[in-house]
Amino acid sequence: MEHRRFLAHAEAHRPFVGSDLFARIGGAAVVGVLVDALYDRIEDDAALRPLFGQDLTHGRWAQKGFFIEWLGGACTYSTAAHLPLKHRHDLVPITRVLAEQWLAHFHDALNIAVADVEARRVIYEKVQALGLALVNESELLTQLRARSHGTCLRYRPAVESIELARRGNAVALRALLTRAPDVLASTPHAAKLLHLAVLAGRMPVVELLLDKGVDLNKPAPIALARSLDFETLIFVTPLCTARLKRRKDIEIALVSQGAKEDIFTHAFLGELGALAEDLAREPSSGQATDPAVDALEITPIHHAVAGGHIEPLRVLLACASHAQGSLHGADRALRTAVAHENVAIAMLLLDHGADATTIGAGRWVMNPELAPMLSRAGARVGRSGNWIQLSCTGNQGRKDDPQYVAALLRYGARVDDRRETVQMADGGRATALHYAAKAGFVKTIEVLLAHGADPSLRDDNGLTPLDWLERAAKSVDRDAVRRLLHRQGT
Repeated sequence: MEHRRFLAHAEAHRPFVGSDLFARIGGAAVVGVLVDALYDRIEDDAALRPLFGQDLTHGRWAQKGFFIEWLGGACTYSTAAHLPLKHRHDLVPITRVLAEQWLAHFHDALNIAVADVEARRVIYEKVQALGLALVNESELLTQLRARSHGTCLRYRPAVESIELARRGNAVALRALLTRAPDVLASTPHAAKLLHLAVLAGRMPVVELLLDKGVDLNKPAPIALARSLDFETLIFVTPLCTARLKRRKDIEIALVSQGAKEDIFTHAFLGELGALAEDLAREPSSGQATDPAVDALEITPIHHAVAGGHIEPLRVLLACASHAQGSLHGADRALRTAVAHENVAIAMLLLDHGADATTIGAGRWVMNPELAPMLSRAGARVGRSGNWIQLSCTGNQGRKDDPQYVAALLRYGARVDDRRETVQMADGGRATALHYAAKAGFVKTIEVLLAHGADPSLRDDNGLTPLDWLERAAKSVDRDAVRRLLHRQGT
């Protein structure tokens, strides 16, 4: 399975699993002190601060979840995060000097937070492996990361290479790579280019990339879910992609150059015979974590679910039951099945102990089979307000969808729920009616008002939905929104 790995030092991201270290140092409270002390130092570091987001609030929160799990506490980070450590940090220019600077701050924070001297020594030894595993640049930065913006690709030749690979324009891609070789400085980006070429059946581009030294065994994420409500994270190798799309010529070429088989490929493609051989050879591989996603917990079970193969899933679940251990990542697997609206697989996972209460908001509320089944199992939209982002904003091309909003309200959402207004300069929280007014979603506004939404309710900054309407795009029918809100307010 090691051919799938991106992050060096396999031990860097789960060093304390099964140990009592987390409890011994004082649990989540101590981790909170540790991370706050670390981020206080990052705030004041002129070299490190630009590598982090504009607002460190979310970063502190996410880092606490990560280190709670990393130190052996509850596995909440790996079940919820959407990107592996390698990919999350890949476009941030991390030199050895910067990594050591971060480690120095961590060392100081560790001395403040943890009283146990031996525990500090062990923790720092392991965090050094983690910090240095993320180094991706020499002191002379490649062009790929010179204009870093988090996980956003800013290097224009790298952006252009994506479309060239997808279209199969090998001549133009060769010329681009000749004048801008730094396009391939990122292993994940190179893997994505090869994946796109295989996906589209572009043999000349496949040959070009292999000739340029792109690793033919490194996986890339594949988009499968019809819904955008949950980001399914399944990494497949070029060989797996070739078989999925029946690109026989490319499959033969990859195999001839050393493409490797693995249990994740067999589970994703539903290859029962090969899967049975994998499990007979190594029974524990049925719940092995995919090396491609390092800190996340993605197993062959997730691959079978993503591929929509119920019989291979039964085999893997039976193997896990026979081992009499807990089912790793069952809740995430259930969320994937729900995102794919696969009723049979969702039912099978529920029968094996997956927790429906972790699902939250999503298009499942619209499915006449899934919705009642999940509701009986404890699924609810929840009061966090994240349903508002999925249904009441115009972000990511969303349209006015009153049926979706009505279904969300039927399964636990409330019109007085509030969502953090992270994209607004004044911050704070606001209701669904605020967002719908700004998006100009007239039919959604009607649904919200029919369910008791109050148009005079103010957000955390004292603004009403009508105030938010003033921030709307020019295309929004302001008069129609005003009529609705005024009529309800009288």
